[in-house]
Amino acid sequence: MTISNLQNGHSNPNINEPAFLAIQKNKPTFHIWRIENFQLISIPKDSYGTFFKGDTYLIYHCTEIQKTLYQHIHIWIGSESSIDEQGVAAYKMVELDEFLGSAPVQHRECQSYESERFLSYFKQKGGLKYQNGGVQSGFHHYEKNFEPRLFQVKGKRNIRLNELASIEWTSMNRNDSFLIDLSATVFVWNGKLANKMEKLQALNKARMLRDERNGECNIVIVEDGEEKDLSKDELKLFESKFPLKEKLSKLRNDVSNQDDLKFEKDSYSYLKLYKCSDALDDGDGMVKIKIIEQKTGPLYKEDLNSDDSYIVDNGKHGIWVWIGKKSSQKERQEAMRNALGFLQAKGYNEKQQNAIKVTRVIDESEPFEFKALFNRWPELNETKGLGRTFSNNLIAKTLQTKFDASILHSNHQIAAESQMVDDGKGHKQIWFVSNFDIHQLEPSKYSEFHTGDCYIIHYKYKLENTEKHILYYWIGKKSTLDEQGTVALKVIELDNEICSGQAMQVRIVEGKEPIHFMSMFDGRIIIYKGGRASGFKNMNNSDDVQLAENYMLQIKSYGSSNIKAIQVDCNASNLNSNDVFIICHNLSVFYIWCGKSSTGDEREAAKSIVLSAKKEPEIIIESQERAEFWNILGGKTEYHKVKRPINTNQATFTRLFEISNSSGRINVNEIYQFTQNDLNTNDVMLLDAWDKIFLWIGLNSNKTEKEESEKIAIEYLKSDPSQRPNDLPIYKIKQGFEPPIFTGYFGPWDFSYWNNKNDVDYNLIKQELQSKNQPQLFQLAIKEKSLNGIKTRDAIDFNKYPKYSYEQLIKPVDELPENVSTESKEVHLTEEDFMKIFKISFQQFKEKPVWKQKELKRSVRLF
Repeated sequence: MTISNLQNGHSNPNINEPAFLAIQKNKPTFHIWRIENFQLISIPKDSYGTFFKGDTYLIYHCTEIQKTLYQHIHIWIGSESSIDEQGVAAYKMVELDEFLGSAPVQHRECQSYESERFLSYFKQKGGLKYQNGGVQSGFHHYEKNFEPRLFQVKGKRNIRLNELASIEWTSMNRNDSFLIDLSATVFVWNGKLANKMEKLQALNKARMLRDERNGECNIVIVEDGEEKDLSKDELKLFESKFPLKEKLSKLRNDVSNQDDLKFEKDSYSYLKLYKCSDALDDGDGMVKIKIIEQKTGPLYKEDLNSDDSYIVDNGKHGIWVWIGKKSSQKERQEAMRNALGFLQAKGYNEKQQNAIKVTRVIDESEPFEFKALFNRWPELNETKGLGRTFSNNLIAKTLQTKFDASILHSNHQIAAESQMVDDGKGHKQIWFVSNFDIHQLEPSKYSEFHTGDCYIIHYKYKLENTEKHILYYWIGKKSTLDEQGTVALKVIELDNEICSGQAMQVRIVEGKEPIHFMSMFDGRIIIYKGGRASGFKNMNNSDDVQLAENYMLQIKSYGSSNIKAIQVDCNASNLNSNDVFIICHNLSVFYIWCGKSSTGDEREAAKSIVLSAKKEPEIIIESQERAEFWNILGGKTEYHKVKRPINTNQATFTRLFEISNSSGRINVNEIYQFTQNDLNTNDVMLLDAWDKIFLWIGLNSNKTEKEESEKIAIEYLKSDPSQRPNDLPIYKIKQGFEPPIFTGYFGPWDFSYWNNKNDVDYNLIKQELQSKNQPQLFQLAIKEKSLNGIKTRDAIDFNKYPKYSYEQLIKPVDELPENVSTESKEVHLTEEDFMKIFKISFQQFKEKPVWKQKELKRSVRLF
């Protein structure tokens, strides 16, 4: 794949942009500039969050987390902005990047397709507000005479307020909420399928408009299908813009254009790595960048070479350009341009290109969203901020030396890092699944599991004299699907029966046991082959789990508090120099074979297991075996002798997502810089802690979300582009019963928060807003002579503009007549010429979407 770019010849080693002088380097700050006449103009802070569709903006955001600065530069491109403005913004982004030492992450944001990170900047402002017009059309920005406006309220957590071109039924749909601003009256119209958050945000926006007008504004809330319930005056005013007789034929039932985007079939798991070769100049002023596909996922940090630059293609979910620290300045400057060329070369249309996030990252300054695409991202030192690594073994060892559970509950961060709620010495009860029911396990067998079985462990402990419950359910790798289904159902039953529905439920797949689970068994468990006969395929078999006379256990240590004895086939080929093995012969003779690279913890664990069976083992050191030993294993043969490499720390990332499967497929929205306040009581939230998943069940989440949450978590893991294992532990936590191992990820935690915070009642707010309405304002509006003839923003009086020939209007800008609007040249055509040039009338032209109008104007050279 080859990408061509025309070079503009810019060379600017010294940055002299006056707009950047306001930036305090290496300090948290937030700046927004708009491109006006090829210059950067600073936007007043009270206007942050409002973007004009005809403009392009440059945004710099720098925040400090745990003494580490995170810098991000964004360009925001309005749907009606000019190519010239976009070019200036791109160039200024490069200048700003150089001014800040080339450390920031660069992002390209297009209207309606902004990244979750960008949207998070404006959360306190109530989301983004898109307004019609741009700097080039003066009558759009500052208006002396009020003109009615129609806004679409779209989104669930990050709201977008989008001003629409025309005030009529065809501009609305049943999936969203809308604001109809008629100055003295604001209507809030809610489509039948609008979500609760959209409705609430629409009410908040209406309240803000009334506050701006010192209370001299009525608010009327209209529910889809209930328009006739309005009072006589309200209905008359509403129908001046939206005649009810036209509703059925004109109101759209479809969702937004963004939901209609069609891509080639892919998913979050789609991942490809491309290498960007050196630029080749053919001598024609064109620079061609050769893009060579390297591999598909999974990706590893080692796939990136600091001498080169790469493109990581995550399909419709984003394009990342990674710049090696030894790459040239030109490669850094051209990174975003090359990414856009890459999208074009892949055949995406303009609409699809706008929807795909484009981000440039620098070697050693990668954000965690980028690192999370990789299956392995080792870091020798602790990573920055919330993504820092830690050692479970080290923490567990420290805690077990002198354990004080109160430390975990007073310092939630330590609890989250250690994943310990206490020392594991609480009361436990264990059941196994057999024939679609659960049966209690003998206490003498509590540390023994079978790979063909499923188990439930009820763990009970006290915290400040309050009884707490955990229900672990352990799934053997060889267990049947009906056993797995049974154990999931029985956990819910036990929670309701013996835990009053307050237990933390933890799903564990064999081999992924968390540290607290291990601590309940003094850090050591045995996993035998086989299991009880259960399931549809084994209904006629016995319930025997007796061990064979000869068996072998491989002792694997993951630290002194995490040791597992796993049964393997009893033959010499399964030996491994890195581990310790227990070999049982005729259920009476026990050998402990110690590999040369095994650890003392493994050897001690093996002795403990044999001694618990009241047998005295014979210790055998590797290379000192007798012939008798090899005979028991069926003869001497080759086995694994290569020393196991020491693992470097894997960077871990803590991320919070709002998850939904309402559209029939998994939809995941990330929440940046999250706190306890971001846990929405109406949702199920997913906290991804890299080697474990937490599901937080909001009190008001619907039945389907509660029942399907575990499946959604598993699907989330399956679609993860880093291709982590799908069998990570999954913790299900109910609102109001959050343990410190969960709350520690959220910073300060207020346990009374849910008690003091009443869920917002939509009907109460609706009633309160409408109670302040003033009847005389309706009367004044109705008496206005222009009531039935108020012009909407796009209802331009075509005939009032001076007329010129088509030949005059396609001349360069500096040769146009003085009173020609450069943004709307088409209004200066005569009706006859307009029909001749566009093949449709002006009214038909204005009824088309803005993007189609632009396309038509381009085709006749009037754009």
